[in-house]
Amino acid sequence: MAADAERTTVGLIQDAALDPTRWPTVIEHMMQQLDAVAGSLVVSDRQGGFTLAAPGFDPSYVAQYFGHYVNLDPMLWAQHHMAVGRAVISSTLMPDGAFRKSEFFNDWYAPQGFHDCFSAIVHRQGEQQTRLHIVPRRRAARDMSRFARLLPSMVRALRVAQRLDLLSDQQCALQDVLLAVTHAVMAFDHHGCLVFANPPAEKLFGSTGPLMVKDGRLMARDAADDVVLQAALTRSLRMDNHDHDVVHEIAVRRPKRRPLMMSVVPVSRRVTDHADSDPQLAAMIVAVDCEVRPWSRLEGFVRAYGLTPAEGRVLDIVVDGDGLDRAADSLGVGRATVKTHLNRIFAKTGTTRQAELIRLVAGSLPPLRA
Repeated sequence: MAADAERTTVGLIQDAALDPTRWPTVIEHMMQQLDAVAGSLVVSDRQGGFTLAAPGFDPSYVAQYFGHYVNLDPMLWAQHHMAVGRAVISSTLMPDGAFRKSEFFNDWYAPQGFHDCFSAIVHRQGEQQTRLHIVPRRRAARDMSRFARLLPSMVRALRVAQRLDLLSDQQCALQDVLLAVTHAVMAFDHHGCLVFANPPAEKLFGSTGPLMVKDGRLMARDAADDVVLQAALTRSLRMDNHDHDVVHEIAVRRPKRRPLMMSVVPVSRRVTDHADSDPQLAAMIVAVDCEVRPWSRLEGFVRAYGLTPAEGRVLDIVVDGDGLDRAADSLGVGRATVKTHLNRIFAKTGTTRQAELIRLVAGSLPPLRA
């Protein structure tokens, strides 16, 4: 029966590595197995911390701990350099009964009816450490042995949880980057289903847009263009590992507008085959609308070349290809004034023509939204 209970606990620990909301269930099951009255999984460093689970502890005492007693906890300092996964008993962690004489024990621990504790560091990252505490009704050698046998599973689970947190943070950071890009970016799984589209891409799916999504799949509204699009996607999804750098360039026509230029790019399976995420990414499309300015602001360029505010306003208009007359009308100044500002911009940027200036700006600024 004890072996079955331990296997059940190990299974719960493995589940909690994937879903941190299950840690209270893990601690409660440990408490039942070890005949304990309380238990906790605490993340802390020298500045404070938080609990992942604390069944059996009075919430007000938990708040007091992080508000004051964490700095007085002798177990925290005694365990600071202890090996991860080593099981100890709190009362023997400090010499000459110092634990029971401490302010922490007498003012925080004992008032809750606790007298001793099985404890271990189950994860450490720099100054931060995760501690497991189980408060038994009694202290028995067999209970301590059971506690120690569960520690390797706890250590592995928390390592897995940390790795998953890191991957999740990286994924969120990548998504934030793609959300800030002015170009339309779309990602597809191995079945060709659309799994991600940033805001510029979603604008292309509107009722008058050149693209649409049907049954989870990207399609071009023009039938002829859709044949080309589907063929490019199919080829990208079927790419071998060594062909992952092949890019298929296609154009999607738009009535009375310039075509939308799209690059279909396979995603290397050397990356996706080792990912645990579902669905795995297999291809992406980057679409560039030549009618949309790829940068949202010019402040960085203006500062880099020492342009005045007036010159910056002229630059903001001429980089869109407008002539001097259009710029003069927009700014409410004379054509000669605009030409004077433009000549000063040419001098400061080392350019001689408007086309050259536009190329310089385009090569200097990232395609990011405001």
